[in-house]
Amino acid sequence: MWHVTLISGAQPDILGPRSGGVRSGGGSARRDARALRRRPMTSSGWNERSFLGRLTPPARQAVLGLGRTRTLQPGEPLMRQGEPGTSVSLLLAGRVSVTRIVENGSPSLLGIRHPGDLVGEMAVISQGVRAATVTALDRCVVSVLPARAFMKCLADVPEAMLALSRMTGDRLTQANTYRADAAGYEVEVRLARALLYQAEQSPDREAGHPVIKLRQKQLAMLIGAQEGTVQKALNGPALRDVVDCGRGRIVLRDVGGLARLAEMDPPPELRT
Repeated sequence: MWHVTLISGAQPDILGPRSGGVRSGGGSARRDARALRRRPMTSSGWNERSFLGRLTPPARQAVLGLGRTRTLQPGEPLMRQGEPGTSVSLLLAGRVSVTRIVENGSPSLLGIRHPGDLVGEMAVISQGVRAATVTALDRCVVSVLPARAFMKCLADVPEAMLALSRMTGDRLTQANTYRADAAGYEVEVRLARALLYQAEQSPDREAGHPVIKLRQKQLAMLIGAQEGTVQKALNGPALRDVVDCGRGRIVLRDVGGLARLAEMDPPPELRT
């Protein structure tokens, strides 16, 4: 089975298969899983709102024991829109983007997934095709579970089905939040809110400040705006004193000021 233990404080060490439980993708995948940084962890070793973080250790081992590890390089697709849903994937390390091409050919960024998250489940459950393309943003390690084994696990382990239902509910809530933000706020406010949503999921810090590792084009897709509009907003009077922009990264220098602009309370993980 897979064993998840805590090392260096709060970061989990994903160790290889023991007692012959998991078909492993090799030592390099396990080393990658140990090396890559993760978002803030609970005592379980995973973020409590992720799929794996919602499971007890026995249920987590049961799910992980079904998979085969795979390593992805940045920019490499894990699954493509329109393909049949033959498997689900658990993200063990790194981040992936979920992007859908709409009818007019424009890309829409549906979300960013982090360690502990599950992707590809909807096509498996519906026995349909992939609704979006999932692409590695970092060097990633995933555990790929065949569709039949995953569905049997949901039937045999009620806790896994409950975790899936709660995860799906959270994602629907987040999607509705982005939709409501787009209808109710100007770009600067929508951008501030999106930055706080993303910072809540990210462990990255620079001199103690949260760091969002996304390009401006990705942020634009996330909030449904044009890239030029986002670039102008980030350099405008509302945001330039609370964030610093670099190549592929945004540092939140003043979380409180950003939250006031966003008209929301700072996420608990970001409060000092």
